[in-house]
Amino acid sequence: MRILAIQTAFSVTSGGGRADYEILSELACRDNIVEIVMPRANRMIATVPPGTQVHWISARGMKIPQSLGITAFPSVLRAALRFRPQIIRDHSPYSYGLMSLWISRLLRIPIVGMIYHIDDSIRGARWVEKYLLPRYDQILTISCHSMSNLKQRVPEISDRVDYIYCGVRAKSAVLDAKDNSWRNKLGISDDVPVFISSGVLEPRKNYNFLLDIMDKWSKMGRDGILIITGEGELRDELDRKIHEMDLVEKVRLVGYQSETDLVRMFSSSIAFLSPSKMEGFGLAVAEAMACGTPAIVSNKGALPEVVSHRKTGFVLPINQGPEPWISAMISLSDDSALCKFYGEAAESRINDMFTWERAGTETEAVYQQVVDQYHHR
Repeated sequence: MRILAIQTAFSVTSGGGRADYEILSELACRDNIVEIVMPRANRMIATVPPGTQVHWISARGMKIPQSLGITAFPSVLRAALRFRPQIIRDHSPYSYGLMSLWISRLLRIPIVGMIYHIDDSIRGARWVEKYLLPRYDQILTISCHSMSNLKQRVPEISDRVDYIYCGVRAKSAVLDAKDNSWRNKLGISDDVPVFISSGVLEPRKNYNFLLDIMDKWSKMGRDGILIITGEGELRDELDRKIHEMDLVEKVRLVGYQSETDLVRMFSSSIAFLSPSKMEGFGLAVAEAMACGTPAIVSNKGALPEVVSHRKTGFVLPINQGPEPWISAMISLSDDSALCKFYGEAAESRINDMFTWERAGTETEAVYQQVVDQYHHR
C-alpha cells in the first residue's frame, strides 16, 4: 500500500508520538510505501521512523481550531498529488481533520483517523467529534477504554471504530539490570530501594498524588526513594513542592533519560507507579513491565487493560488517599519473592499481548480492509 501519513510531529518521549513512530516503522518494514507530511517548523525535533519518506510542509497553527490543517492544505495537496496514496492516515483529526477530509475527497481515497484518548482541553474537540469523525472511513484507538469512550460520545461511528493495542520493543532487561552506572550518575547508593514513575510532567499524570504518597512513606520511616523521569509544564511546580514538603531526599526529578538508562532504572526498581487520572493506553507502564518490573497503577483509563490486578501488580483507586498505594508498595518492598513473581508475570504479559510487531500486523490488515471496502462500494 501507498500510505500518506499526516503528522504534526514525532515526539518519541510521549506515548502518542512513540506510537506513531513505531506503527509507521512497522508499516514501512512490511513493504508498504509510507510518506509522511509534517510541518517544517518541527524538523529539528523530529525522530523520523526508519523506512519512511518525509515531505516537509509549510503550516502554522493558531488559536483557531483546525487552523494548522487549513494552512497546511496547499502543501499537503501538492504532496498527495505527487505521491498518489491509496489511503490517508491522519494522526490527529483534532488538528488536521477538516484538511485531511478535503484531501481524501479530492483524491477519492479512504481515510483513517487516530484517536489516542478523548481530550476536552483541545479547542473545538466536540465540533470535530460531531461533524468530522462521522466522515472518516475508519477510526482507530489504542485501547478498549478509548474505543468505548468514543462510541459513547459519537454513537454514529460505532461501526467504524476499533482498537489496536500499543506495543513494546524487546528489552535486554536482564543484562542491563546488572549495570548500576545510572545510580552513580544520579548519586544514588546501590543499596537504596527505588520506585519509579515516567512520563510527561502534566496535570493528568497526577504527580502531586505521588508526592503525598512519598510524604507519608517518609514519615513512616520507610527506606527508599521515588525517581520521576521526564519533562513538562509541571517541572518547576513539582520541584518547588518537593522542597516545601521536605522530600528532597525522597523524590528525584531527573528529566529525560536515554533509553538504555531508562531500561536499567526500570529493571532495578521495586515497582513502577502511575496514579494517572486518564491514560489512553499507558505505554511507560508497559515498558517498565517489559523489564520485569511490577506496576502499581490507578484504575483510570486503559491502565486496567495493561496491568492485571494482583497478578502483574496492583490496580488501585486514587480517591481513597495514599494508604492503599503505600500498602501495595510495602507488600512488594518487604516480600522479594512476591515482587519477583509479579515482575516475571508482568514481563510475560507484555511479551504475549503487547508488541509493536503485532500492532503493525493488525494495523496493516485494517488499512487493507478499508482500501478494499472503499473500492467495492
